Amino acid sequence: MATGSARMRLAIVGGGASAVTLVDALARSTPREKIKVSIFEPRADPGPGRPYQQDADGALINRPAEAMSIRHTEPLDFRNWLREAGNRGEFPSVDPEARFQPRWLFGVYLRRRLASAAARLAAGGSTVETSESTVEDVLPVDGGLRILTSTGVTQTNDHVVMCLGTPRPADLYGLSGRPGFVADPYPLAGPLPADEPVTVLGSNLSAVDIAVALLRRGHTAPVRLMSRNGALPSVRCRPAVILPDEARELAEAVRRTPSAALWTTVRRLLRARLAAHGASADEMVRDLAVGEPAAGRLTRQLGRQDAEDCWRAVLLPLLDPVGELFWQRLPPRTRQSFLGRHHTRLATVLNPMPPATAALLLEALRTGALEVHAGVTAVTARPTGGFTVTADGRDHHAGVLLNAVRATPYDPEEPAGRLLARLTASGLVRPHPCGGVYVDFATNRVLGPAPGLYALGHPTAGDLYYANAGSLLGISARAERIVARILSSPVTGAAAVAHSSTLTIGGRLDG
Repeated sequence: MATGSARMRLAIVGGGASAVTLVDALARSTPREKIKVSIFEPRADPGPGRPYQQDADGALINRPAEAMSIRHTEPLDFRNWLREAGNRGEFPSVDPEARFQPRWLFGVYLRRRLASAAARLAAGGSTVETSESTVEDVLPVDGGLRILTSTGVTQTNDHVVMCLGTPRPADLYGLSGRPGFVADPYPLAGPLPADEPVTVLGSNLSAVDIAVALLRRGHTAPVRLMSRNGALPSVRCRPAVILPDEARELAEAVRRTPSAALWTTVRRLLRARLAAHGASADEMVRDLAVGEPAAGRLTRQLGRQDAEDCWRAVLLPLLDPVGELFWQRLPPRTRQSFLGRHHTRLATVLNPMPPATAALLLEALRTGALEVHAGVTAVTARPTGGFTVTADGRDHHAGVLLNAVRATPYDPEEPAGRLLARLTASGLVRPHPCGGVYVDFATNRVLGPAPGLYALGHPTAGDLYYANAGSLLGISARAERIVARILSSPVTGAAAVAHSSTLTIGGRLDG
């Protein structure tokens, strides 16, 4: 490990939640060397990223508060922070004991944790700076990796970590720029006509977020969620109690079973564990099937949210400890087959919504304030204005169309997709057929000719699976692996050549 007066240079591409976990992990590692950290984030407010900006009060985090810490070894950090803030009289309208908290509040937590991590690093002689720009390219040079930014900054670093966040919604029908089409609905607090029907493309968590924000602000015209399968996210259950022997048996099977037989073996073991907890196979079939009316599905699942024998309550705590290793050990063809055949349906289970959200949707369905339609096959812009959405053979008119279509690959027209396309063309990264880029499972280093290039979060989905790559506790554990690798690497003596100034981060985030 390098010591003394040498200064290591670390560039972080993106300034959202993944970047915060990385800076926090670095600060908690108390590095002996002096490190200059540069965060490149086009938003003026680093920390919240795309999902956790100042938003509508009714937009809730879809994961419980105890699973939203940026420190996987301290899963209650967010909840404890919220309690301390409440004791100081902050956020008087927020219940610190609520299991599901507002998105904007988590954004405040991210900003403040980033500021405290920057201050801790500064106390040890390191610095954290931010530049309101995007990274357009990364080039290997003698002494490290040179980044080129949209504002003309050229900087050479020892290490670069891509924290690109989740892709923006996919514009499947080429509607960007059309009047009335909202390509990216976040933040959800934007103005919409209160007396006009609003159509949302998609029925996933993002679509549900939009519907809830509209319903809570008193939108008087119907909100329509329209997608190919019409499947809403499942209702989150309280997790069942999983005994250590159960988790250990599954973990051992994942580690020891030959990869060719792994899919069959793990499915058999999961079925056995579900049966041991009294979980109904019929309920599993119904939850994974398409075509069940949305109101009936919500009613059924809300009635089972506290049932320990619900298969969803058993599955998630069983899979959480071994999910990413299981995915990484599956043969590539099996992974691709799973994504094509099962991912969309299983995503409704792996990414459930809070019960309070489900109850609000159910009431709106019963009153006609909300509609859910399946079978979308086409969306076209009308010459006279608005859009025609074709679903189940019928044409539906939409004056306002909000896009919530799940995007797995990054759009090459967006900064993250543009950067990955350039890195692919230069041979620094290899696109993974299951999403993102190839990374080393143990360290998150991008597999390729640049030893100092890493990825964190969604760009690692091909090797870690989307549910695991997007779990904040999982990202925190991965951030610690990156930090350990970086701090054990020799400093190359990379020198910064900046053509525009960067701003110190700490003073901007306190408050």
